[in-house]
Amino acid sequence: MNLARSSVPFHFAVGLTAFVFAAATHAEDRFTPDQIAFFETKIRPVLVEHCQSCHSAEAETNKKLKGGLRLDSRLALLKGGDSGPAVEAGKPATSLLMKAIRQVEGVAKMPPKGKLPDAAIADFERWIALGAAAPDAGPAVPGGSAIWDRARQHWAFQPVKRPSPPTVKDGDWARTPLDLLVLAGLEAKGLTPSPAADRRTLIRRVYFDLVGMPPMAAEVAAFIGDRTPEAFARVVERLLASPQYGERWGRHWLDVARYADSKDGVLMYGDDRVRPYAYTYRDYVVRALNEDLPYNRFVREQLAADLIEPKVEPRRLAAMGFLTLGRMFDNNIHDVIDDRIDTVSRGLLGLTVSCARCHDHKYDPVPSADYYSLYGVFASSIEPLVRPIIGESDDATAAAAFDKQFAPKQREVQEILDRQYTLLLDAARRRVADYHVHAVTTKPDPLETAIYFLSLAPEDLRPPIVARWRTYLARRAVSSDPVFGPWSDLMALPEADFSTGVTGVLERWRARPTGTAAGQLNPLIRDVLTSPKFAGRADVARAYGTLIVRVFDTSLRADREKVDADAATRQILEIITGRDSPAYFPKSQTHSFMSRTDKDGFGNKVQELDRLAVQSKAAPPRAMMMTDAQEMFEPTLFVRGDPARPGAPVPRQFLKVVQGAGRKPFPHGSGRLDLANAIAAPDNPLTSRVLVNRVWMHHFGEPLVESPSDFGLRTAKPANPGLLDYLAATFVDGDWSMKALHRTILLSATYQQASADRPSCREIDPENKLQWRMNRRRLDLESMRDSMLAVSGRLDPRMGGRPADVVGDSMNGRRTVYGMVDRQSLPGLYRAFDFASPDLSADRRPLTTVPQQALFGMNSPFMIEQAKALAGQPEIAAEKDAAKKIHRLYRRALGRDADESEVLLGRAFVAASEASRASGTPSPLDSWSQFAQVLLLTNELMFVD
Repeated sequence: MNLARSSVPFHFAVGLTAFVFAAATHAEDRFTPDQIAFFETKIRPVLVEHCQSCHSAEAETNKKLKGGLRLDSRLALLKGGDSGPAVEAGKPATSLLMKAIRQVEGVAKMPPKGKLPDAAIADFERWIALGAAAPDAGPAVPGGSAIWDRARQHWAFQPVKRPSPPTVKDGDWARTPLDLLVLAGLEAKGLTPSPAADRRTLIRRVYFDLVGMPPMAAEVAAFIGDRTPEAFARVVERLLASPQYGERWGRHWLDVARYADSKDGVLMYGDDRVRPYAYTYRDYVVRALNEDLPYNRFVREQLAADLIEPKVEPRRLAAMGFLTLGRMFDNNIHDVIDDRIDTVSRGLLGLTVSCARCHDHKYDPVPSADYYSLYGVFASSIEPLVRPIIGESDDATAAAAFDKQFAPKQREVQEILDRQYTLLLDAARRRVADYHVHAVTTKPDPLETAIYFLSLAPEDLRPPIVARWRTYLARRAVSSDPVFGPWSDLMALPEADFSTGVTGVLERWRARPTGTAAGQLNPLIRDVLTSPKFAGRADVARAYGTLIVRVFDTSLRADREKVDADAATRQILEIITGRDSPAYFPKSQTHSFMSRTDKDGFGNKVQELDRLAVQSKAAPPRAMMMTDAQEMFEPTLFVRGDPARPGAPVPRQFLKVVQGAGRKPFPHGSGRLDLANAIAAPDNPLTSRVLVNRVWMHHFGEPLVESPSDFGLRTAKPANPGLLDYLAATFVDGDWSMKALHRTILLSATYQQASADRPSCREIDPENKLQWRMNRRRLDLESMRDSMLAVSGRLDPRMGGRPADVVGDSMNGRRTVYGMVDRQSLPGLYRAFDFASPDLSADRRPLTTVPQQALFGMNSPFMIEQAKALAGQPEIAAEKDAAKKIHRLYRRALGRDADESEVLLGRAFVAASEASRASGTPSPLDSWSQFAQVLLLTNELMFVD
């Protein structure tokens, strides 16, 4: 496409403003999966927990609806109640719901029993500001049989079956079985394929697809001149063998893995914000793709490289960055695990399992029990404090000096952790009486279960332990319990009349037979009920706590003297030493229970280790891996997602919707390797479909399945389901080879079609779902920047290593995949050019056209440097003939010669620029560099046909 045909005239200002790249895209009529996921994980749980008992269809049915307001569907939220609409999409400041939860004067306060945490209020504000995304329909019946009935018929949950070759009218066009399936779909609608793309278009297309950069003019000319049937296949093989292939396709996977080089947190600045070893995961991904590591092995290594037998090479342990490189959520372990479940389920399976955190999934066959089965897997896995070294430093002397600094500090951190765990666990056990008294004399505090930012002093009770004691005591306080049976009766007495009723209760319990079975009374509790006088509930609570601690102390002495405890003692002892004791917490959670001073000191020591590694180039690479905890976490349901309200136990196992009712609990350790094997199983219908759909999307610009990370019941069957299954079956049968999958797609006539519009076809299939042509695509951020570097001769071919400053340093020539991804402060350049948010697994990138894109092209130091470098290439700078110079610039930038009209326009542009400069108009570029800049900004370079 030449400049004249691209509507880019050679007037400098107009030429640069052509950098808009594409017509503005229209907002879709529906919300994105990420927006719906935000509602399901951040908004709906709060509404269910605090609001829907009074504002739901159930409340309306039971005649308990307050204010005529329902909050259980988007339509109801927008409609509102007696006071008007509850939500004004995009306008949090004027939405009544926001005023209510902020508890503004003059508006009914919600929830009435206490204000929501600030973080939850901020989530609501963000949700409304972004359009109040929510599913259009009202809530389904959670876990209802209708969902499972639909699931049995849903296309995504059916076994993958290789389709039979279809019968077509004109099979001469087809080169592969893939083409026959496409052609059958076209003919069914009365459509025909487009002609083949010209050879220059085709080689540019495959270069950008496989390595993310354009071919040079000599490569284009060689391909155009090679008319042998195998010419294109040879190009494909050369590109697949190029190390640049892994860099290009590695970046696609990093979007799915929500990769970032930094931590998140309001106090993270400078070197402190950098994860010093995050890059080892990025480098693992690039290398794995270049090696054509089978995808099923790729999955297994990312979830459980530490558990694979025989042991993997140390460098492969870096694969588990897939799990560990998400957000830190201010060290809230429940949110961290939720993020891991979301990344694994959406990224690998195309299922939104995280929507079942607080309730059974509203739309898909994923009950909360399945969510907590996976929760148990990741709760049984920890990140080791000492990360394993997986490579050597290039400078042995510097590495030795670094280790001399690093090793003692690392030992100190481990010693602090061990010491704090022993002290805090002992304190939690010895202060049982205080916890009991607090539980019976105070009302629950929202801070006990919220993400809290408290400055705890050593003497303070720990809010999570308080919450767990409340739940534990409520569960044990039944009349048949031999320990807490009396507690239930005593706590039922009115506090004002406690002294009047206590005698009768005590006499009834003293008459019970003693023992440790249900219906009996533990003899040690009998002694407690006999000796003291109880004036109120607090006295009872303290007596129980004092007994438990005394039994604990006695057991310690007995252990030292090797004396076995009797059954009554063991029953009491289990209350604070058992795994389900409210006083117990695993060592991995020690940080959360530390006092403020100790926590700050420990955090500073850990941060010092990271800072040393960031600042020293000699720090050896380490894997951000996971390993199984010493003790496995036995998961239970969390009622409404509240970890302080454990419900029924669930086994660590895979999803019922995939494995069926005959599934069995994971037998090995945490279950991470069992989970990986289940995901990568050849008979799992989701894994292969999800992956081939992602690959198709990156080759064609649009996926076969509309929502790449959601194959649930609300996702429509693809327009050509046989094509999807053919690709999935071929992928698995081809040993899960990504490169073989590329060949299957790229060597097809479907891929090699032209992209020209055909109105007659567009009228029938406006979205090109049947593949009657190739989609024209704009370059993404990485391809745009890398192409600029390549054509200007400034590309730095070094691979791997620590992240580079590709935004702030205009002279940096590293490929964009090696640029620093700062989760906390994503650079403006990344945001302007639609980079995937690293906050969560991304299914696809948005496509926007905004002024910042044109401003970058016109004014950024990076673009100015590339224009200078392009014009300064030796063969261009040395050319004195203007026409020949224009041709050389065209060949370098666009891979072709200029035509006659473009030479004339080029001469005119340069002459006008020189005249402007002679008149005193300032410019950082000379006339030929300005001309080079315009070429760099043309649609021809920025689009792939």
